Amino acid sequence: MIKKSFIFLILILIMAGCIKETYDMRKLSKRIIYSPTLVMAAANGDVSLSDIVKPNDTIIFDNDKFIRIIFRKDSVINFKLKDYYDFNNMVSFSKGYKVGDLKLDDFQTTIPITLNTISSSFSPALRALLLALDDGSPHNFPAFPQTDIGEKTFSVFTNFQNAVFSGGLMEISVKNNLPSPLDNIKISLFNSGDHTPIGSQLTIPAIAPGATQSGTLDLTGKTVTNSIVAAIVLTGSPGTPTPVLIDLNSSIQVGLYAYNLKIQSGRIILPQQLINSLDNVDTISFDPGSNVEIEKLKVLTGNIGYNFVSASSISGSFSVTLPTSLRGGSPVTETIQFNGNTNLTGSILLNDTEVDLSTDASQRFNRLPVNYSISVSSGGALINFNKNDSVHIDLNMLNPDFDYVKGYFGQLSKQVDPDVLKTGLDDFLNHITGQFHISNPSIKLNYSNSFGIPIEVTLNATGKRNTQTINLGLLPFRIAYPRTLAVRNADSSFAINKTNSLLPDLISLPPSEITFSGSAKMNPEGATGGRNNYVFGNSRFLGSLEVEVPLELWIKNLQFSDTLDNFLKPKDNSSSFKPEDMELLQIKIVANNGFPLGASLKMILYDSVKRDTVRTVNASSLILPAPIDINGKANGKTESSTTINFDKTFFNAIHLADKIIFLFTLNTSENGTKDVKIYSDYSISFKATLVVKPSLKL
Repeated sequence: MIKKSFIFLILILIMAGCIKETYDMRKLSKRIIYSPTLVMAAANGDVSLSDIVKPNDTIIFDNDKFIRIIFRKDSVINFKLKDYYDFNNMVSFSKGYKVGDLKLDDFQTTIPITLNTISSSFSPALRALLLALDDGSPHNFPAFPQTDIGEKTFSVFTNFQNAVFSGGLMEISVKNNLPSPLDNIKISLFNSGDHTPIGSQLTIPAIAPGATQSGTLDLTGKTVTNSIVAAIVLTGSPGTPTPVLIDLNSSIQVGLYAYNLKIQSGRIILPQQLINSLDNVDTISFDPGSNVEIEKLKVLTGNIGYNFVSASSISGSFSVTLPTSLRGGSPVTETIQFNGNTNLTGSILLNDTEVDLSTDASQRFNRLPVNYSISVSSGGALINFNKNDSVHIDLNMLNPDFDYVKGYFGQLSKQVDPDVLKTGLDDFLNHITGQFHISNPSIKLNYSNSFGIPIEVTLNATGKRNTQTINLGLLPFRIAYPRTLAVRNADSSFAINKTNSLLPDLISLPPSEITFSGSAKMNPEGATGGRNNYVFGNSRFLGSLEVEVPLELWIKNLQFSDTLDNFLKPKDNSSSFKPEDMELLQIKIVANNGFPLGASLKMILYDSVKRDTVRTVNASSLILPAPIDINGKANGKTESSTTINFDKTFFNAIHLADKIIFLFTLNTSENGTKDVKIYSDYSISFKATLVVKPSLKL
């Protein structure tokens, strides 16, 4: 642009020197030097800042016309619940329950043994006597000695084939229906199949006529089949001292009654019963993640899935109640019906259910109490049974839709790894010296936060330019958050500015690179406040960024330069005009400046090979800044008049330089010692006059 402007001036000069008259060139000497001086108005104007800069979404004009530059970026942060916590598989419960000892229904039977049968084991003489005395008339009943009447088989028991008992009693009773008393009776029991004894021999005490005596056998650890024989030995009878009626059809009744029966194995028919060997109380542990302690939650939609496996021939039902999981005010309950040796899957519905995990006194979080009961039977059929038979249940809670989760979510800390932002200003910074300072920039984070957890953020930033460094100096700050179920969102903002950091100094360095690091820590004070953290099913942190730079600044001797190839130096000798033919070029500038910013200019002819300044043109007071009031606003205009001279020596030196350096120097009002503010109604009027004096050789 500078090159084109200068060429334009030269063209004006040449056009102004054109001679319309016709001259007889033969009357002139062979060399004529013509040096006219031309004065012309080059440019003038009156420009306000609002003519150049228009307000938009980025450039804001306040009501008082103060200018702010604002950059906005929506959704720079968009975190959702799943970005921090995974509540989809908190429940992983797997438990097996042994069936243990079960009840067997009582069983009983009676064997009648007649006097005729008993007397068959007497001596022939005694047997004959009894037969004779059975004549319908009273007689003294004769005494008889110990008599082994052999083994008698009880009728088959229908509720089992064989069983190993873990508890129970078997009562053997004898009722004496004979007219004579009996001495002790010895009875031994055997399983009829293999004739294995069932316990030791029982002794039944002496029995008066019409009376009953019994003995009891403990069945614990005993194996019993459904067919039992009794080996019976009568130790004798004293007979009667008085006449009685003797009837060979009279008898003794040997009874067997088994009760309070518990079995550990066998082939049996199980009556309907609850498994009482279990505690009927259990706990489901929740695992929501490291150091997360959940106290309460509400499930909008979801369920606890189960897989139930029975490794037994028994049938029955498995009933589950979650006493602290209330749906409509009532505990959640589920009953699983199962048959023998089965595998079932299903789910326990938790829609619109409030769950309390804090009722366990030993740990008031992450524990869900469970009440359960198992009712079993064999369905009226004989089954093989063992107390080590078991049922197994697996529980899980997948993909629930939560309304809220309350608890303590630990001191989760996220580190921002150090990173370096290259500003790309290196080349620019290599061309400037001096100082400038932007007084009141700010970076504002506007956010909407529905994570009910206190969070402390640490942000470190260090700007570096050459050997200079400036730290942001921002102290850790807290994010606003919702604190109750009633208010589930916090809309707020946090600004980084000159009141809490060295942001103006860091930006005004300006840095060639900025190093960032930081961290975010949840619950920075630990569990001091108890388990009062909340997250919601739709929790998210949505943040937008707003960078505001009010145009309030100071500049002190800010110099920047640009180096161009020497565009004034002719590329060849074919041109009829040469720079050294220029006697004088002078630009006079009169400016009436309403901006609190002044500028000076140096134009330097430079020999890059010799690294030498050939010639300098200096406009040290090109434009002077306007005066300012105590608030930094321009309150008038400053008139400045500057003459820029390009004389003969300058033009003669053009061919000695291969480069032209333009050096600009800027200062705000009062030499950069005070902040100035930029308003859109600032204006500058100027007039530039061009004075040229060529030396044309004809």
